[in-house]
Amino acid sequence: MKNFKLIGIAAILGVSMVALTACSSSSSKPAEAPKPAPAAEQKAPENKAPENKAPEAKSAAASLDAKALYTGKGACITCHKLGTEGALEVGPNLDKVGAKYNEEKIYKILVNPVGEGLQATMPAATTLSDDEKKAVAKFLAERK
Repeated sequence: MKNFKLIGIAAILGVSMVALTACSSSSSKPAEAPKPAPAAEQKAPENKAPENKAPEAKSAAASLDAKALYTGKGACITCHKLGTEGALEVGPNLDKVGAKYNEEKIYKILVNPVGEGLQATMPAATTLSDDEKKAVAKFLAERK
């Protein structure tokens, strides 16, 4: 009987280690810069009068695909379900996390989960840049 308990405990620990490793591993490669088109393919500038539009002030975080970061590079989906999406629910389901925490609090949790008072083994989102963390925090804060 003790052997079955030990095997069960070992299995749980093994699955936990795999999940934690997946949450904190970084296997993404940096994106390559686009190559300029050959001179023959480049368009000559058109002689148009400039429009008097103010440039849009978008932060880098606003232009990022936060859901893709959540499910891909950030690997959040490995441990946290988002509604019915995701395989494991090691951490809480984040489908309605915006009803509990605002964007700033979620960002702070991504930076330092334990420092924000969570009793968690969640690693900080080290695979994400600061702007990417802000984009994911905004995405999650909108889920209410």
